[in-house]
Amino acid sequence: MTKKGLLIVLFLVVIMSYPMTTIAKNVENDAVKVDICIIGSDNRFVYKIPKSLHNDTPYVEMKNNIESSLASHWKVEDPRYEILQTDVAYTFSIKDLIHEKQDGKIKIAIPYSYLIGMLGENDPIQLKILASKLIDWQTNSNDLATLGFVEPLTYFSEQEYVFEGEVNELLHQRVGHFNGSVMKGQMLLHIVIYFSFILAQLIACFILSRRLKKRIIKDPENMHQFRKLNYLYQIIPIIIIGMQIVFLISSGLLTAFGIYFDPGVDLLFVIVPVLFNIILMPMFFVTMESEIARELEYDSFGSDR
Repeated sequence: MTKKGLLIVLFLVVIMSYPMTTIAKNVENDAVKVDICIIGSDNRFVYKIPKSLHNDTPYVEMKNNIESSLASHWKVEDPRYEILQTDVAYTFSIKDLIHEKQDGKIKIAIPYSYLIGMLGENDPIQLKILASKLIDWQTNSNDLATLGFVEPLTYFSEQEYVFEGEVNELLHQRVGHFNGSVMKGQMLLHIVIYFSFILAQLIACFILSRRLKKRIIKDPENMHQFRKLNYLYQIIPIIIIGMQIVFLISSGLLTAFGIYFDPGVDLLFVIVPVLFNIILMPMFFVTMESEIARELEYDSFGSDR
């Protein structure tokens, strides 16, 4: 094939693919996104509706319409909306989303007519379920994948299950029965790792504070730059605290605690280990500073004699 013929073929391919790409982008942009956030005591529905679909409907009226549909089945609190670049996000806290919760097992029933019945049946929709990585889910006695849900890769506490299709595909199912169960073995392993950061912090603070003391006692001139050395030896304990927080967020524990434990107890499991690690640093290094001052004073007094 000549160069001229090759250029003509490439031009035709580009022309043919452009409308398809444009149509695909329009479908994606025009899809209503509905997020079902199942995160323990703070469960909510978030609707992200493209501005192009509002037509002349005011945002407040759209919020009221959605709230009216949801309130006919659930207890809705704190309705609000936020204007984004291309969408308007409507958020509704659902206090009675979980209708059964016992021993790490939760049951949720979502009648799609109340959830998305206010949308057009042929409208494209993206339904996303956000829940803890440590919860295994089934819906209508099937794995979520069998009903068209996919699981995008996530790095934080929440696992995503995404369904993309038309509104009527969900309306035909009538009610989504979502049954979740905490994977207790995996959760226990993550709890052990999470609390082991306290032991790591304890060892690090003990060793590093001793080394700081030894360095200054060996050369008292270092006392003039004690603050700088003190910060230097606290870098590793600070890193341990950061790693503990990152593990808490990325492991799924942050949301699993809210599902598994009662309100208040989950906060204790989240906050106490991190708070304990933060307190350990001044406990060791402030105490060590006092010990160093006393020993240097004693050595100075002994040399004067």
